Amino acid sequence: MANLRRVAPWMVCGITIILLSSACETLPGWDSKTMSTTHHTEKRATSAEDYRTRFLTKRDPKALDWILKNRLYSGMSRVSVEKEIGEEGEFQESSKWLKATGGTFQTTDEAYRWGPDESGRSVYLIFRDDVLVNFNPEDFELN
Repeated sequence: MANLRRVAPWMVCGITIILLSSACETLPGWDSKTMSTTHHTEKRATSAEDYRTRFLTKRDPKALDWILKNRLYSGMSRVSVEKEIGEEGEFQESSKWLKATGGTFQTTDEAYRWGPDESGRSVYLIFRDDVLVNFNPEDFELN
């Protein structure tokens, strides 16, 4: 019985150390990569909102370019594109001239216009079944 009294405190300490060390690894707040990624995502969303506001209030062409370059991609729904730009696009009834400029457009594709910005430029995007097609963000390189 005397040997059992000496072993019990060591076992309790050992089990406590194992439980505490394994619990720390499971806490999501301790992962510096997760925290960094979350902060980066929040910062990027804040930047997007700042650029969106600049475009909507000042019609800043650089803000629109940033949105086109960083927030849009082929395969997005028209509703998502409108949300990213901050306003609805204007449907282009006669868009045959746009479809003839290149790309693999179909006659049933629909064109929408955003703009003009303060320099008078408008951006035309093509949608097929309300999905953005043939869009390349690199066409909007920022200087």
